[in-house]
Amino acid sequence: MTSSHYNLLSLFTGAGGFDLGLERAGFQTILASELEPHACTTLRYNRILCNGSSQEIESVMAQAKSQRCLSRLSDNEIDEFFRRITETKSRPKLLQNCEIVEGDIRKLSSAQVKTKLQKPLFCIAGGPPCQPFSKAGKQESLDCKKNGTLFFEFVRLVRDLSPEWFIFENVKGLTFTKTDVLYTICSDCSAKELANFKARQDYNKTASPNCQRCKSSNTKWLLSREAGGSLKIILNEFRKSGYHCHSKTLNSADFGVPQYRERLFIVGSRDNHPFAWPSPTHRRPQAASSQQLLFEEQHASLPDHVTMREALWPHKHPHYGPIKDQSRLWVKNVVRPHDEPVTWTLNRPSPTIGAHQSAKLAFAPHGIPEAQKKRQQWATRGQKQGDTPPVAVEHQYLTDEELLVLQSFPRWWYLHGTRMQRAFQIGNAVPPLLAQKIGESVLNASRKFNASNPSNFASFCT
Repeated sequence: MTSSHYNLLSLFTGAGGFDLGLERAGFQTILASELEPHACTTLRYNRILCNGSSQEIESVMAQAKSQRCLSRLSDNEIDEFFRRITETKSRPKLLQNCEIVEGDIRKLSSAQVKTKLQKPLFCIAGGPPCQPFSKAGKQESLDCKKNGTLFFEFVRLVRDLSPEWFIFENVKGLTFTKTDVLYTICSDCSAKELANFKARQDYNKTASPNCQRCKSSNTKWLLSREAGGSLKIILNEFRKSGYHCHSKTLNSADFGVPQYRERLFIVGSRDNHPFAWPSPTHRRPQAASSQQLLFEEQHASLPDHVTMREALWPHKHPHYGPIKDQSRLWVKNVVRPHDEPVTWTLNRPSPTIGAHQSAKLAFAPHGIPEAQKKRQQWATRGQKQGDTPPVAVEHQYLTDEELLVLQSFPRWWYLHGTRMQRAFQIGNAVPPLLAQKIGESVLNASRKFNASNPSNFASFCT
């Protein structure tokens, strides 16, 4: 079965990290839906750079030079920018047959997608905006009015288009954030049933439905505040749509990404394929807990996690020369509680490259003075950053290329927009290497299932 049979609908595509990894695994994106115009331009330009003629590539370069943010760079920096995105001559054919749909996903109809399908849809993948679920946010989870219902648009398209698989990504906060979960309680048979998401939105205005078990109308609503309630609600919607679901939190560093980044993945199979999660390819150098020690024993032959020094500056820093023992990665002027660091040694993977902090990450060749750490970790002594004067720190912000490497993107991946917009695109992306490993596991499960069910394979290929 060729990659064209493993067609993919990409939702909340962003800079294309999920798609890049899944296409490397063997998928082929046929349509990508994204709201932000600058991210859509990122996708369009990369599609041309990977597949276009020399004339088309030159046109992209000319348009890229018109970016306002480039006017602030020196001639050397501009030359380096174009060297990075043009130096690779034999790029893989990525996003080759992808139509990029710019706009609100709520306006993307199933009929619009069906017009692009020449084969049954194999997979839908994406990660709705995670701010409502984030531990660092307001922890409103599904109660967030702005983005809390966007996951249901994902569910809607899965339900309408009935792909063989879906892959849903989000923050691990879904597994522990407290959320109101609505149930229907039957007074006659004592059945307790999880209400659907739409009923939960305005249950105070509607009567509870009849019991599904005994059909009794003697029911009532029960609202329960539960840790991990968001995940329970989302899984319920997918299962009601006919999918067998597998959920797990994975750490990117365990799969060769030079970054500690834990994300929750839900993989759904329409036909109940025997899915198995990918096995780690790397391990933490030293045990941090009894659970980690068990992991070490089971994966003793694996190489250690890839460190920032190995990934970014294996020999020396391009500006500061040899890396010193006191050199640090620093999140500049970002205030954190006392138990959260603001600097990291380079002999480990990077911290999570978040959308908001990625533009603030800097290389400090001589480390960070204690006085500056104190300014940023205000809870240590009950002070605010503004209570003390700034401390001089020699540093250089991480470049686009360095941030891309920490996310396992290729160095030549083009990013469009201002510096903040580019940093947001990187920070919001799924690391392509991790996406590739999950995609390979999905394809392995699908191939095994089709090999044992020849009639299903034949119908899929016709």
